Amino acid sequence: MRIELTSEDDAQVPLSPLIDCVFLLLIFFLVTTMLKFKEKQIPITLPDPTTSLSEDANSDVYVIGIDEKGQYFKVAGANRNGSRKWEKLDDLAAFLNELGKIRGKDRPLQFAADRETPFQTVIKALDIAQLQEYTKVEVKTRNPAK
Repeated sequence: MRIELTSEDDAQVPLSPLIDCVFLLLIFFLVTTMLKFKEKQIPITLPDPTTSLSEDANSDVYVIGIDEKGQYFKVAGANRNGSRKWEKLDDLAAFLNELGKIRGKDRPLQFAADRETPFQTVIKALDIAQLQEYTKVEVKTRNPAK
């Protein structure tokens, strides 16, 4: 059996698929670079390490609890043994607005989130606090109650 070999002049690379690939790559890189401009980051100011060594507890901090279901709670007093009693909040934004009128928005606010709390719920709480113009907000995680 005889195989006919074609001359090397007949071998051609089809340019249409190559041009399509180049345009798709160009569009991909343009879109990904444009997304970087729209990306926003949450400004975080880390505390000085020496401030965490304070032995005095800051009693001026108002604590708002977040459970694993994403529900918000305010402190409603204390039990006989000194542990906090929690009361469920229906609207966090309205509560923070009222709290800001009473205490002022420059006083510390702490979100005590359960370890099982979805991350997005904590971010939503931080966004609400930022929209209400709170300047000193912190997040603390706690072990789930069993």
